[in-house]
Amino acid sequence: MTVTIALVGAGGIGTIHLGTLADIDAADVTAICDVSAEAATAAAEEFGADVYTDHEEMLSNEDLDALFVAIPPFAHTTQETAGAEAGLDLFVEKPIALSGETAARVDEAIAEAQVRSQVGHMYRYSPAVEEAVDRIGDRDVALIDGHWVGGVPPSGWWGVKEKSGGQVVEQAAHVFDLVRYFGGDVDSVCAQGGKSVVGDDIDFEDAVSASMKHESGAVSHVSTSCASPDEHVALRLVGDGFHLELEFWFEGEDHPVSLGRLTGTVDGEPIELEAEEDAWAREVRSFVETVGGGEGDLRSPYDDARKTFELTLAVNEALDEENAVELPLVSQ
Repeated sequence: MTVTIALVGAGGIGTIHLGTLADIDAADVTAICDVSAEAATAAAEEFGADVYTDHEEMLSNEDLDALFVAIPPFAHTTQETAGAEAGLDLFVEKPIALSGETAARVDEAIAEAQVRSQVGHMYRYSPAVEEAVDRIGDRDVALIDGHWVGGVPPSGWWGVKEKSGGQVVEQAAHVFDLVRYFGGDVDSVCAQGGKSVVGDDIDFEDAVSASMKHESGAVSHVSTSCASPDEHVALRLVGDGFHLELEFWFEGEDHPVSLGRLTGTVDGEPIELEAEEDAWAREVRSFVETVGGGEGDLRSPYDDARKTFELTLAVNEALDEENAVELPLVSQ
């Protein structure tokens, strides 16, 4: 079955997904919408797709099966709700919003329309993560320790917290999602943040440390920083008979890919896996296959991704509360 697709958002991640869709025989991209007519036109050229600057007009005019939404967090208005009401299956890039109220409204619309959904937490599709999930199985997880460090992306809106949500919401959400993926839902979170290196390029913390307690009893920690000259994304998993480490990176410029690696031990057996398949491509292919009636695997449906989003909002709230215990505890 051919899946007729429209895309809202012809920016960086949108064009990455278009590159994958161009290689999928069952995907037919017929319309592209962007607030920039120039960007939409450039992206549409390869597909011979119709060009729009208004998503409501596009949804009214086009006969579609699915809608990809790949826009910055501050730009989410009615794209998802209108798509759901039109009966379209939805692929939504993270972050899914800026506020919990917006995410709740979309979640409700998806449930009412009974459409399928996928949010772009691509690391769930990394072969390295798949292998870690298989190796851990139903073993208890004790500790999860992750981080995302790097620099400030060139997008002007990224450094404005009212538009991006800050690094925790916009970027490190991928690591917080893996924390939930392996550790389960979170009961409580505390956090500390500071700004000592990055100047006017951002109006939020350039380093954050968040600690969480999970319903399962596991504890986790995520650190983030946009003050590093080099990027490094990783996750350590410790539990019953295992100690595993995941690393993730991006390669390429024209059509970048998301790669990963798994190392460690399970029951004393060493493990080393280099993931040579692109996690971005795998999540998009799985979505298209599912919409087309195949056996695709939607590992990050909107209702689950909403929990990750709310976790990142909770981290920001914990930063604002400043509930630190001051030292020394004993008077000198």
